[in-house]
Amino acid sequence: MTNGTPVPRLPQAWQSADELADRPTAFYNALLTEHFVLESARGITVSESSSRASLYLMTLSSSLVAFGFLAQTPIAFGFLGVIIPVVFLLGVFTYERLVETSLEDVVALASIQRIRRFYSTLLPGAEEYFPRPLGRRAPNELLEIGRKGSWRGIFFTTSSAIAVVNSIVAGAGAALALDVWAFTGLQAILTGVFVAVFMAVAHGVYQVRRYAVVERLIAGDEAAMQMKSVGRSID
Repeated sequence: MTNGTPVPRLPQAWQSADELADRPTAFYNALLTEHFVLESARGITVSESSSRASLYLMTLSSSLVAFGFLAQTPIAFGFLGVIIPVVFLLGVFTYERLVETSLEDVVALASIQRIRRFYSTLLPGAEEYFPRPLGRRAPNELLEIGRKGSWRGIFFTTSSAIAVVNSIVAGAGAALALDVWAFTGLQAILTGVFVAVFMAVAHGVYQVRRYAVVERLIAGDEAAMQMKSVGRSID
């Protein structure tokens, strides 16, 4: 109540939605807004991936430059003993986040594809302007990044590039540690190569499994949507 005048009670959100005069127009506006939000989310994931990858590579390159200045000093190996674990841990954290942003991009892309399929049903012939990527040589197959049938495409992502570099860092660290503590130079080098290859393969297997989980979830959602569509058409 303001100055003795009662304040009118605002309706609940669901009441306002039920009383919309033009619900189809409201739905189309909401759909366009969702499409824009998903496109923005994809742009954010790409920007974040680039920033995180650049941060890791900049840290690694700066560390190598610093080691170059210290290479002829007695503290060179002590510096490596400190900086290699730090760079490696930063690489692991960067890799994990890059995988997550890549999966977020795939999920957003699947939602955009669902909206595009709806656009193609608005008018006869509309599917010509909203083509669906079908087959390996589809004209817009880039829309299916991250969901291709072959697992080899996963190894060309930004996260995989960081994983390979970080695996080399781990291998170099293992080789240096073994060379200083126990093994001869050749044995240390071979051990370092083995560690680098093992880490790269482990990163790749982990990424493939994460993509497979998301793919199954997306496929399940799409199957549920198709079942609902079939049920409505029968009714």
